[in-house]
Amino acid sequence: MRRSLLLVGLVLSSLGIAQDRWPLMPGYKEMQAGAASGRDWKVSQLRGQWVGNTKYRFEDLDGAKEVDLGTGEVGALDFELVWPEPQPQRMPERGRQFETVQSADKTITATYRNGNVILTRGGQEIAVTTTGKGTGGEKFGTGSWVYGEELSQVDAMGFSPDGKWLWYYGFDETGVPLYYIATDQLKQISALDVEAYPKPGTANPKVDLYVYSIETGQSKKVKVREGEFDNGLGHYVYGMSWLDDSSELLYHRMDRRQKIRELVAYDPVKNSVRLVDREENAAAWVEFAPVRDMVSRPARQNPVSGRNFLFMSEADGFWNVYRLDVKTGRRIQVTKHRADVGGILGIYPESDTMYYTVGDGDTPYHHQVYRSKLDGTGAIRLTDPKFHNSASASPDGKALAIVYQTDREAPRLRIIDRTGKNVNNPVVKSFSAPAGDARQVRWFSFPSLDGSVTLWGKYELPSSYREGQKLPILFSVYGGPIPGRGAGMTFDKPDPVSEAGFAIVDVYVRGGNGRGREFRNAIYRSMGIVEIDDFAAGAMALRKMAWADTSRVGIYGTSYGGYSSAMSVLRYPELFHAGSASSMVSDWRLYDSTYTERYMDLLEENLAGYDRGSCMTYAKDLKGWLMLYFGTLDNNTHPANTYQLSNALLKAGKYHELQAGVDQGHTGLNFARMMEFFTERLILNPKK
Repeated sequence: MRRSLLLVGLVLSSLGIAQDRWPLMPGYKEMQAGAASGRDWKVSQLRGQWVGNTKYRFEDLDGAKEVDLGTGEVGALDFELVWPEPQPQRMPERGRQFETVQSADKTITATYRNGNVILTRGGQEIAVTTTGKGTGGEKFGTGSWVYGEELSQVDAMGFSPDGKWLWYYGFDETGVPLYYIATDQLKQISALDVEAYPKPGTANPKVDLYVYSIETGQSKKVKVREGEFDNGLGHYVYGMSWLDDSSELLYHRMDRRQKIRELVAYDPVKNSVRLVDREENAAAWVEFAPVRDMVSRPARQNPVSGRNFLFMSEADGFWNVYRLDVKTGRRIQVTKHRADVGGILGIYPESDTMYYTVGDGDTPYHHQVYRSKLDGTGAIRLTDPKFHNSASASPDGKALAIVYQTDREAPRLRIIDRTGKNVNNPVVKSFSAPAGDARQVRWFSFPSLDGSVTLWGKYELPSSYREGQKLPILFSVYGGPIPGRGAGMTFDKPDPVSEAGFAIVDVYVRGGNGRGREFRNAIYRSMGIVEIDDFAAGAMALRKMAWADTSRVGIYGTSYGGYSSAMSVLRYPELFHAGSASSMVSDWRLYDSTYTERYMDLLEENLAGYDRGSCMTYAKDLKGWLMLYFGTLDNNTHPANTYQLSNALLKAGKYHELQAGVDQGHTGLNFARMMEFFTERLILNPKK
């Protein structure tokens, strides 16, 4: 181990406790004691299930109970409830695709092998392609890494339901930069992992789509774009699914800037394509999620699509439900809320009824239950906006079990009819705590630094907290863009980390979910600015909290959370005094093109934004303590991110700590080492 004159320590990560220092520090014994007493701090979310149309069974802290809507009685059950557990779906390795797929009748198998597609039928192998070479060149029946990681594309081949057709990918990675990662560092002889990894400003993998006829043994190239591969539509092609009658293959295509998403249908008999659906967001980006049935939820591998289904879109500025007729291309907006729809609870054609949730209570985090007709008309809110609500509808749709709560009020249960009228209000026991145990989770609101929006966060206090006490603070963060449903303001058990004597804080920053497209799009071309400003606004808001010692604030996270942690310490050193940044991006030029360009635009179009979002720009401003961690085998946020920030800090003469997880991938700093770091920097030796 070599220690530089600037005292940058490189310490190897392990699963053990770092030199046994943490158990000897303040807070360790308290955390162990808090964990023990925490076993008696209990909250039940009143999980339940319908048994027929008139009986609802649920569990609270006293055990299983049953509500009989026919008699109105609530009785205890002498057996435990059995919950159907979904079978874990087999998934490929991160960033990869399935290497085999079978026809529906399981008589034909397509396999990816050495850059090519091989068909096996009746014990005989047929080479569908022969010219594939693999990584860095032409390949078929597999994807490029960014497709699996950033477009959630787990398929690279798929049979039509009737078994007559097979679609498969073709990629040409010629010109895409190759990234090399040293592997097997704990063995006598190391090795290299090589991946075609496009970064902003570099070439992207060229994608093509083929359909192979089982009958003729011939492949046809699908016309996924007009003209040559460029930055126009067809730069990305993904989200394939056959129609259930095998007549057409559906696929999605986007431009490089990801401002337009089209759903296109290919007819393999006519060898023709037609546009089905189009969505555009010229001001920022279009979410890449495929247009698929949100009710039946097609299989992850080789999905099949119906011809008329409901799906989610934010075309009007909020997530709402739409209906799509694939054959005609007609899109109809079903729900029309000025808040994000969270999901559908149930659809009942016989009564022309749909139940769903919307984040439009007293806060965006108080989700509400609605009933409407199947066309979205006649929408009625069935729940109290003062509470966060979740629901389960009876099989016939005539009753709903509503669990309602806030951050200060433990979950309660009520059964309502389809009009919202109470049918039963069972007495439940959903919370218990030891006497004098003060642990709690509380939400708070505050303005953004520019005053343009009200933000929300929550803090968690330990069981030992007493009025008048001042607590050091740890922000637990992510901060990256998240589509879809937002968090709910529920009655939660605090993070056990708080038992070490810290207040734990979480802030829901812009770019996150549940607040509409404008709220999410605020980070466009400005990652590292807007969301970090929101964390800073949260830290400033804590100055009004009687328990908060805002002179001792730490922040930690992994992946985007690592980036948020480092940027917060660097950009706002007066607010964040210690940071632990794991598996981070340090400069968006160093991350993959698909993710980065979606949110930051093309490098040549936003050079100033990339500079503003780079940790290296602010390395000279470090005043507090900074711990950097990386996995030497991280093929997502490459070790170079950490190396380059560490180098910039060295050049600026800034002390920092550096820790490596040898042969570890996209991982976080060892928990004991992190707690040792924060205890030492915020409790034992805080900077003045």
